[in-house]
Amino acid sequence: MSDSPLSCDLPETDIEQQLEKRLYRTYGERLASPPARKVKRESDSSEGLDHGVAYVSKRFMDIRTAFMSLRRYIIGFVGVFMILALFVMWVIDQFYEGVFAASAFLFIPLWLSVYLFEIFVPVMLPLRIDRQEGFVYVGHRGTFYRIPWDDLEVTFSYSLQYFGSGVMWERQYYSHLFLRDQYYFCGKTPKRALQRKKISSYFKEDHLYQKWNFIVRYYSDGIDLEDEENLYAVNYDSYNKYVADEPGRRLFGHIIFLIFMPSIIWWKVTPFKFKWPKEVEDIFGKINYY
Repeated sequence: MSDSPLSCDLPETDIEQQLEKRLYRTYGERLASPPARKVKRESDSSEGLDHGVAYVSKRFMDIRTAFMSLRRYIIGFVGVFMILALFVMWVIDQFYEGVFAASAFLFIPLWLSVYLFEIFVPVMLPLRIDRQEGFVYVGHRGTFYRIPWDDLEVTFSYSLQYFGSGVMWERQYYSHLFLRDQYYFCGKTPKRALQRKKISSYFKEDHLYQKWNFIVRYYSDGIDLEDEENLYAVNYDSYNKYVADEPGRRLFGHIIFLIFMPSIIWWKVTPFKFKWPKEVEDIFGKINYY
């Protein structure tokens, strides 16, 4: 697969080359802001983006960054797989004694390790977009930045992924936010004058653009009724509020959460999570969603 640039109508940029240390080898870098502009001919809908939003209100929105979709579902999928696998091994054990015990000796520690990872590895803070005051708040390795919306430097790029001996290359698409020390707000003093933070990652290019277009639309227009319908399950509190008058639906939703998405409940109660510093809480209150 050739290294053709991203198919979006945005200018190319060499901002990545200004980094003191390049953490990713990416290609086709395009500048989405400043000023923040949508990718033409791509959707700005919030449909299917509940995995990428942690909290939304008329004033501000918290955007989940990389890997949160995986962490949201991994416990549920691994749990269902392990239950099915152990059940199959139990059936086989009725004919070949010892198969279930051997399988349990392998599977149960692996299953437990996934739970321990989810419990003890803190969930990261999202990106906070304050449309009322016109700032974006970003936490990066203990340093917190407060960037004016009109000064955002967001780029799109992609990396090449190699799969197996069949020499098949695929692309993974990224959006990065560049952090300059002039926007330092609180926390640890920046170690470098310019850093970058990955804010989204997809294997499908149009998904990357849709998320960005939605962010731009939200900042300009706020949320509408369709967004409220699409994003009611972004966090545990939001879901409970949305189905407060529908006890049957709420019960069914909790069953689904416990089986497939226990993380959405765990993120509400876990003590192992990063928190916004006092300087940010003084502005928004103690609002922490992941």
